[in-house]
Amino acid sequence: MVDKWLKTILAIVAFFMFLMLGTFQARAENPWGFGTDIGFLTDTADDTVFTMSFQGDYFLDSEFSIGPQLLITPGGDLTQITFAGIARYHIPLGAVSLVPFGGLGFVYADYERGRTDDQDASYIFPFGATAAFHISRTISLASTLIFTFQNLDFDNRRDSDNFNIGLLFGFHFQP
Repeated sequence: MVDKWLKTILAIVAFFMFLMLGTFQARAENPWGFGTDIGFLTDTADDTVFTMSFQGDYFLDSEFSIGPQLLITPGGDLTQITFAGIARYHIPLGAVSLVPFGGLGFVYADYERGRTDDQDASYIFPFGATAAFHISRTISLASTLIFTFQNLDFDNRRDSDNFNIGLLFGFHFQP
């Protein structure tokens, strides 16, 4: 159990270091943006769980971006790691931008129940929308509603984990 937490914490620290090193070299002509959020996922195998999200955005133009999204759910009996490629369309509405998104990826879940440990991997289809409230030209406070479809099947469970809803809050940085 301690080994799993140590690996999760080291992965989070390494990811933040990667993001911080990238921001020192950021310039106005850099097409990359990134964001980080915290929140919760509901209707998982462990009911409602804490989750963290990290995403990168490569802006093809001022309104369309593509990039990776990583969701890490390290709490409780359920450890879940989701990696997906996401396409986002940024709709400016004054001081707020509405950003619908959708994508495709993979999810790995480890569900510990007492002495039993159950693992599964599946595809994932995340989609949803983000409301980004602009603090400055490059920094936004964001609120994201995310829906995910997957097919996680755990032993000794009446139903599989097919659908989750998440609500996340965080910061997004645009070029």
